[in-house]
Amino acid sequence: MSHSQENMLPLKIKSTYLHEDKIEPRKYQVDIALQCIAKNSLVVIPTGLGKTIIAILVAAKTLEISPPSSKVIIMAPTRPLINQHYETFLQFFTIPEDQYAILTGKISPDDRPKEFRSHKMLFFTPQTLRNDLVSGNYLLDNTSLLIFDEAHHASGDYPYTMIADLYETQNPDGTILGLTASPGSSQQAINDLCLNLHIPSNNIHIRKRKDVDVKGYIKPMDIYKIGVNLTSLMEDVRKVLYMILEERLRYLSQLGFLKVHTDKLYEKIIRKDLLELNRKLLAIIQGDGEKTGAYKSLSINAQGLILYHMLELVEQQGLDVLLKYLEKLQKDAHKKNSSKANRILATDPRIRRIDLELRKHYEFEPNSLLHPKLKVLKSVLSDEFSKNPESKILVFVKLRASVKNIVKKLESSQTIRPVRFVGQATKSDDDKGLSQKKQIEILDKFKQGIFNVLVSTNVGEEGLDIAECDLVIFYDVVASEIRLIQRKGRTARHREGRVIILYCRNTNDEVYLQIAMNKLKRMQRNLQNPQTKKKSEFSRFTVKKGSELEKEVKGRTQKKQFNLVDFVNTQEQENHTKVLEQEKEGDIILNSNLDMKYGLRKNLNAASIEFLVKQSEYSLVVFEKILIQIIDPRESNKSELLKFYEEWKTKFELVVLVIDFIEFKETFLDENRLLKQKFVDFGKNKNIQIVTIDTLEELFFLVKNVFDYNTQRSERGM
Repeated sequence: MSHSQENMLPLKIKSTYLHEDKIEPRKYQVDIALQCIAKNSLVVIPTGLGKTIIAILVAAKTLEISPPSSKVIIMAPTRPLINQHYETFLQFFTIPEDQYAILTGKISPDDRPKEFRSHKMLFFTPQTLRNDLVSGNYLLDNTSLLIFDEAHHASGDYPYTMIADLYETQNPDGTILGLTASPGSSQQAINDLCLNLHIPSNNIHIRKRKDVDVKGYIKPMDIYKIGVNLTSLMEDVRKVLYMILEERLRYLSQLGFLKVHTDKLYEKIIRKDLLELNRKLLAIIQGDGEKTGAYKSLSINAQGLILYHMLELVEQQGLDVLLKYLEKLQKDAHKKNSSKANRILATDPRIRRIDLELRKHYEFEPNSLLHPKLKVLKSVLSDEFSKNPESKILVFVKLRASVKNIVKKLESSQTIRPVRFVGQATKSDDDKGLSQKKQIEILDKFKQGIFNVLVSTNVGEEGLDIAECDLVIFYDVVASEIRLIQRKGRTARHREGRVIILYCRNTNDEVYLQIAMNKLKRMQRNLQNPQTKKKSEFSRFTVKKGSELEKEVKGRTQKKQFNLVDFVNTQEQENHTKVLEQEKEGDIILNSNLDMKYGLRKNLNAASIEFLVKQSEYSLVVFEKILIQIIDPRESNKSELLKFYEEWKTKFELVVLVIDFIEFKETFLDENRLLKQKFVDFGKNKNIQIVTIDTLEELFFLVKNVFDYNTQRSERGM
């Protein structure tokens, strides 16, 4: 077999929109993509298994069944990731580059509508698209596919949620595709994600590392956990901070704002509890009710949050990082706009003693302030480079201040060539962000081996084209299973990889690690075989039998000239997945120019009715013998209509003219009713089957009933 034959795309996924000689999709990618066409879907597969290729296949097939002028929108949370998608789509699609546009906040809002209308392939940051849609700069009625990369962000007030809502309203036939490696640990989180993106829960397509069709593409990944102990100095500082924190918690408890009663409140109350209390106290202060103790409690609560941050620095980052924070606290306390909480803590004699003690150690014994994890990190890196000098290592760190600190400490080694990698925002003069250009430059140098250790904040977790890493190190632990998955995904793509998690024993670090691992296990359980679960309550693409909608549509339609009673199918169709096969004629043929407002592509797919989309003079044809032609009431000339009807009658056993009044706007009083009556009379006089429709649901109801009736007749041999 020749190389060109080996690389040929499967027949079902062939597309004029794809460079067949450039793309080599894997079987599982094709299988998943075919199940996502014309159906809102969520794809959950491990990082490195090619979610973008699946998106490309779905985009190509979606464009084939959509009007020629339709668009595809690809969204991702960051500009670098958007640029990455732009390059990938451009590489594999046959669509010329002048049809591509990147629309981010960098493009003027005044220029974006023109850019949107003049391009076919659009790459957005979600905030930009949401802002334009809210401003009414353009609609999504001509967008056939909306791709949400890193779809797990679709929660709360993140733009993904509003965009999905607007899209469903503006384009009934549009398709949503969500991509993620980590949808969330709980069943509720997964359900919420699907609900926010309007994805039926039986349209989740999952692959895990151990699945037969993907495991051959994933290299082994070993995960190691290395625990360290706090130093005696760290223990002493922590005890004092807990003592100060306990006083604040007890005050809040005595006023009834904290419902926990125990000897050591700091063992039961976590930072999240104080964040929630902060919201409640603000609501009390802004409300009309009793405010006794609320103002002081708000300040006490703020002090508690600062103390929790200090404790986190001690346990996770080191006393040297805490010292820098205390210096900033003292400096901020002297500013005019300083908060009361800042001033109180900065002048607390115990905090000042900690500050003085740490300063002494910094002057005479600076290494005593370093976190024990740093020593382990250096040892692990040195050992790795002694065995494999060409290794590339990614170190994830929670705080930007620690990134800078760790890079500085590692630079003294001859074999370790570290580089700082953070986001674009500038925090201070000492902590400047990296421009997108600088980020790309650093990643290129990392790939080339100029740097061999990338010390990164969470900006390196999602999607960025970071070189394959031999080793990923978590310098600190995050309780989020989503971030755990994103970090792990930076290794073991094309060769064996390792993950090392550093944590501090008998601290919240250890607790967070256990929480993250448990959440990860729960997520794997909750993602088992969603297709076998009970049909989701938000599967809303069919007119349900017996529903008020069916009764209303059926009642209105039966009163019209075309009698549908013979076409009603009393049996519900099961919602099986059927593949759109290009080489096979469908039961229904749709005109590729058919307006997406009707939602027919998605509704037919949801009803498991096979259809083919192609250029045609007819709106849609059922079983090659029934024509359903959609007519604009304002553009129809009766003499031409009669001429066409006489021609159509010779080709089809039944011709139904559907007069579309869905968006009809009257130019004079009662025009709608009078025009409908003219069409009805015209049909009666000429023996033409005419149906006027006022809602989108009526058209699908008509098509489905015609299809069901003729299917039954065929089965009975009539």
